[in-house]
Amino acid sequence: MWDFILTLTLFYFTVLSVPVLLASFIILRISHALWLSCISILHPEVEFVRYVTVRTLLDTHRNQGIISVLLGVKGQAQPEAVRRHLQEVVRRRDKSGNIAFPKLRHCLVTRCGTYAWQRGKFDLDQNLTVAPFTFKGRAVTEFNIQEYVSDIVSKYLPAGIPPWQIIIIPSSEDNHYILVKLHHLLLNEGLNIGDLLPLIPPTRQATGSPGSRSPLVEVFKKPVFIPALKEKLTEELSNRWNEFVSNYDPLERPELLKNTPTLTEFLAITLITFISLIKDCRKGFRVIKDDAFSKIKYVFKATIKETNKRQVTVKNLVLSLMATLDPRNLVNIFLSYFWYVCFVLPIRIPVTIYAEFLALYACFSLKYCPYPHTFVGVVYTYVPLFYNSLKEIFYVFGILFSAPKTVIQDILMQKQSVQTITLCGRKSVAWSDAVKVETIKKVAKQTGVSETEVMLAAVSMCISRYFVHTNHYIPEDLPVTMRHISSNYVFATGPNIKPEDAMSGILCLNLAVPDPEKETTALDNLLEIKNKFNTALEKQGLSHLLTMLQTKFGILTKFLPSTIVSVYLKYLSTKYAVTVTEVTSRYPNVKQKTLWGQEVNTVIYWRPPQANTSISLCLNEYADHVKLGVMCDAQLVPHHPYLVRGFPEFIQDMGNAASAK
Repeated sequence: MWDFILTLTLFYFTVLSVPVLLASFIILRISHALWLSCISILHPEVEFVRYVTVRTLLDTHRNQGIISVLLGVKGQAQPEAVRRHLQEVVRRRDKSGNIAFPKLRHCLVTRCGTYAWQRGKFDLDQNLTVAPFTFKGRAVTEFNIQEYVSDIVSKYLPAGIPPWQIIIIPSSEDNHYILVKLHHLLLNEGLNIGDLLPLIPPTRQATGSPGSRSPLVEVFKKPVFIPALKEKLTEELSNRWNEFVSNYDPLERPELLKNTPTLTEFLAITLITFISLIKDCRKGFRVIKDDAFSKIKYVFKATIKETNKRQVTVKNLVLSLMATLDPRNLVNIFLSYFWYVCFVLPIRIPVTIYAEFLALYACFSLKYCPYPHTFVGVVYTYVPLFYNSLKEIFYVFGILFSAPKTVIQDILMQKQSVQTITLCGRKSVAWSDAVKVETIKKVAKQTGVSETEVMLAAVSMCISRYFVHTNHYIPEDLPVTMRHISSNYVFATGPNIKPEDAMSGILCLNLAVPDPEKETTALDNLLEIKNKFNTALEKQGLSHLLTMLQTKFGILTKFLPSTIVSVYLKYLSTKYAVTVTEVTSRYPNVKQKTLWGQEVNTVIYWRPPQANTSISLCLNEYADHVKLGVMCDAQLVPHHPYLVRGFPEFIQDMGNAASAK
């Protein structure tokens, strides 16, 4: 009872805050526009970034959001081929003849506390480098490549150049590596990661096994019956409207204007004219100037055009009223009603009843109604849709009702995380050996869980091992945030591809961490993670949706002041010091190839941790395998490889335990 009262109270105050949020949105839009106008006058030499994202709020000079992607390519390095590709990207033009990615030539600077793009002399050699063949006096091989890449990632991007860099790392073996580093703001300027990668873009779905469907994709269950009901009603309304137009539109029936129309016909013609006017204005507003005077002028001209075509005038209104009140017309109406009641209805009623019985019989025998225009057909079609649509509405309302309590109790009031270091801002990386996707699917099938939960269980064991080696206290639960990313985020290219469309919302999860002293089995740990994961999926539908809307449309940063959002995010990051990102492949069992035909064996994406988050774990699915990558604060070195090293071993342990059970 008290729980319901608390939930109701929090929901009530949330509803009351809606007008405040709307007022905040208007004030923020106006103040932000005024601020940009003022600082643009003070600094006309730069182009200010006019949008605010979560990462821009958390960015600092010391702790920047630099995305990193590593390609392991079979064969010897081809620096000139990479250079030709980058030259084409930098010079590429869109359909209008403008430079497609102008920000690749601009430097990112800060003026008055706001990001801005500054033009400068661009030299591709500053953004494309070939790393030395040796590292610490030894040839680069698979045994020291992780340390080499981590050393490169730990260095900040050079000052005074555009915020992206591609490093080619030769190897003494028959392969080489291409490391891409770019600032997150470039992905908001029309650029995709795949545009910089010298790869042949994927153009087809892979044959063979289908891609895995992550449960993180649809935490908020999309309505199914509401769109179906909308489509059905739209279709019915469209059919009725087309029938109405064919009967009363003078453009379809010119004979309507040869005689004086009745008042009913005139009102019908007026309605058709009004709808046509709205359609015309919707099309015309796209090609005229976006100001009030131009729109008013267009509406005036369109009104004259539409009324003249159908002769909707005051004179015709008066004439139609007189024609309707004409005694001859009134007698005709009376005779029509008399004929319908005395002769038509006695014949039509039995036919209608017979049709209703036929429809009812068809519903029971065929489980389908071939008479959609009967009363039984309408009930058979629309009652189930209305019922299931109401269930979906109540489901959404239930999530909305409980969301304020869930956000406060399960997210904001989360216990403090295990972070015990002072962030230095520089990043280090490492990654695990490959695990076959089929192995993970087999374990998931044996244990009755999803592939995501299997990998989460292995991640929790890796974290436990890290705590053991660093002599940290092992908590029962570790608060983490989870996000799903499609491989389109890394590989897809094209002007219609937006990086944010490949990302899901964020899920907050208390990840169970097994304590070696308690002798928790791998299957027990997997079962506990499954329960916690499903609980989070059930409770956090709205928060997942809001974070996804923030990623796509920036709703939180548009409705709330930046200072409040920044403080809120930094506070949350002290509790959620670990993030987990799942990157699933849209093209399973397919390996990418470079533009010059070399095969890409490995692709590892690292999502940069910011604010007080110190560890970012990424489950990278590519081709037929998965690798666990970690990007963490440099103060975790040299113990950070323990966060990923045992990943294949723990997956195998779960498979062995499931087979022996």
